[in-house]
Amino acid sequence: MWVAYVIIAAALIIGIVIGLNKRQQINELRDEGKIIKRNYKFVEKGEEFTAKIGSYAALKQELESMPLPCSMKGNASSQVDFTSTNYAARLYKVDYDKPSGIGVFRFEYTRWKTARYGYMDETSMNLLMTSVEKVFLKLDPNTGVKSYDLNFKTSHSIF
Repeated sequence: MWVAYVIIAAALIIGIVIGLNKRQQINELRDEGKIIKRNYKFVEKGEEFTAKIGSYAALKQELESMPLPCSMKGNASSQVDFTSTNYAARLYKVDYDKPSGIGVFRFEYTRWKTARYGYMDETSMNLLMTSVEKVFLKLDPNTGVKSYDLNFKTSHSIF
């Protein structure tokens, strides 16, 4: 009987240690400015940036230098795709005025997996979104940002 208590206590201690380590990592990323505190459903909204980027080359250079928790491919002048095992996102051009260098771009998640109480790789997704925001703010400190709801369908599994 006492063996069961020892196993339960060990499982609880391991769970607490793992949780505290994850919390510490998240707090360190916040302190470093790599992620920010977000709404728990942040993935279900997109962000539209209006910024004076100058040129597509400047945007591409900044995108290539940002910290990435996933793979990136595409063209800054049309669409850049970000992919990971548990999520995918895209940054695409809505409008661009070449003489003024002002562009409108949208960033949104196109695929993600949910876990019991949130999203799988939520910290990684937050890091990606924060990095994209910082790219536009670096190019134009007066970047306009607005959120919009994504139209998506949810599939449910019986099993």
